[in-house]
Amino acid sequence: MSKHGFFQITQKLFLRDGDSLLVLRDQKSGHGDLPGGRMNEDEFFDDWTQSIFREINEELGEDINIEVNPIPIFVHKHRVNDGNFPCIIIAYNAKLIDGNVKLSDEHDYMEWVDIKKFDPKNLFSEYMLDAVQLYLNQYA
Repeated sequence: MSKHGFFQITQKLFLRDGDSLLVLRDQKSGHGDLPGGRMNEDEFFDDWTQSIFREINEELGEDINIEVNPIPIFVHKHRVNDGNFPCIIIAYNAKLIDGNVKLSDEHDYMEWVDIKKFDPKNLFSEYMLDAVQLYLNQYA
């Protein structure tokens, strides 16, 4: 008899400024990443957008002002680089209102890429590559 799985939840933003999409690179793994991150245990029964904005403040700084559509655009499987834990990506559309990104030490690279020309294979891998490709197929 198989047992139920336990999975972490990561909320990721496809953060846009017009036709530009913000992509990041994880400093530890060297793999492509998107703004957002894993939900803490004590955030599960709260409004999940609080978890998103906590992660955005940590990763992009407090000077950035964004709008997040709270309705997920898709759900995808993932393995978290740190510990290789099975994880569920919940993806959201978001747009930049104003402000400047100030990267935390979690990421060592960022770029606003043109969604019509961007090839994610150079930066992203595995399930995150699948998720970004899914997004580009729908929205580019």
